[in-house]
Amino acid sequence: MAKKFQFRLEQVLSLKKQLEDLRVRELALAKGKLLEVEEALQVHHQADSEFLEMYGEFEKTGSFTSDQVSSYVEYREWLLRREKELKIREKEWAAEVEKRRQVAVKASREKRLLENLRDKKEAEHEKEVSSEEQKFLDEISSIAFIRSERAKGAVSGALANN
Repeated sequence: MAKKFQFRLEQVLSLKKQLEDLRVRELALAKGKLLEVEEALQVHHQADSEFLEMYGEFEKTGSFTSDQVSSYVEYREWLLRREKELKIREKEWAAEVEKRRQVAVKASREKRLLENLRDKKEAEHEKEVSSEEQKFLDEISSIAFIRSERAKGAVSGALANN
């Protein structure tokens, strides 16, 4: 019976698979954070346009106090600061996503490299086992042929003696 295939680096491959899974999860988390920031930016743009629309209505009526103008200016400045903050966070998370994507791709390549090595070694093992089996079958056939020839020789020798 042929020996079972064992890949010596199976534990390393298992570790690489776990590492790849971890990196993919980290990438997914970073993408989730980026998506949250993008959604917050959309909500912010909506609030900004609603505010500008509301202020436009105030301007049309022409009736607003200095306190209202002051409040408008403060709120508008807050909206602008908020937008800058969100855009900075968006750039940071986009960079983080790209960094984690590269790390995940590297981990995937390392795992795939070991998988390819394992597949190559397994194919070599199968070829070796097949070769051994063929040699064994050839040997059995040779022995059977020799016995058959001896038996024929013994029978023909016995017939010749009679």
